[in-house]
Amino acid sequence: MPIRFAPAVMSLFGLALAWRTLVEQSGVVPSFGTLLSIASVLLGLVTLGSIVVHQVGSGAARETWANPQLRVLPAALTVGLMLLSGLLAPHMHSLARALIWIAAVAHLAWLVALFQCWFQGEVSVESITPVWFIPWVGLIVVPVGAVPVGEIGLAWFSFSIAIVLWIALLPLVLYRLIFARALPEELEATQLILVAPPAIGAVSWSLLAQGHQVIPGAVLLSFAVFLTVMLLPMVFRVFSRPCVPANWAFGFPLAALVSALAIYGTWLDQPLLLVVSGAVLLVLTVIIVWLLIGSARLLMKH
Repeated sequence: MPIRFAPAVMSLFGLALAWRTLVEQSGVVPSFGTLLSIASVLLGLVTLGSIVVHQVGSGAARETWANPQLRVLPAALTVGLMLLSGLLAPHMHSLARALIWIAAVAHLAWLVALFQCWFQGEVSVESITPVWFIPWVGLIVVPVGAVPVGEIGLAWFSFSIAIVLWIALLPLVLYRLIFARALPEELEATQLILVAPPAIGAVSWSLLAQGHQVIPGAVLLSFAVFLTVMLLPMVFRVFSRPCVPANWAFGFPLAALVSALAIYGTWLDQPLLLVVSGAVLLVLTVIIVWLLIGSARLLMKH
């Protein structure tokens, strides 16, 4: 499977985490949610494996690194491993601990390598897309896997770097989207990635804060909700076109939003947030099914 489908790994593991989180916070349909969570994990593992095999077996890794637009996508695989660590933590503690360290170190190393390329200059404004958030801010996911296995230092270290980098990158991406040429139609769906950092940041903050200092997480969640509402017209436009790999950008941001809404619905004693979380999760599940069918058709053509 080509590297362009790497965000599917994040989306499938994110969907599994969203179902588990909503079930834990609300207790609604535990068996149904558990089955969907397991199915998402299995599909995510298959997707991850097929992408790695394609990159290594076909020699595509060199082509990926040579392409400025593709070289950021392998970071989606390390972020996927961070999410998988969080999913495994309650069941396979030692494996989850090893996995979060491997994912965090590999992601940080990839980010350093990317910065060496970017620091060489000659990066045009139009080459910046929301996809850059994946490697640039991906460390914000580390607490999801690190906190459940007791790696608090790793969690705070990664979260701190990610928040500062998010604050640095957000103005650049907004400048590109507002003042440069519009994104091509096949990449328009990537705009929803703007939602991911504040949404998963709110989740990570909830794990780090452990029920204290709710306000920072609530602020991140509020910004994520605002961005989601702002981007709804774009979402409807994308659904009117044939499916393309970039549409997997819908999965993880919405999954992170579901988890954040469920957590803060409980924290703030706001049942409405739990209801909205469930509604978004059902929509997300339908979207993931649509993406799986569309991706299968695309892969069969090739």
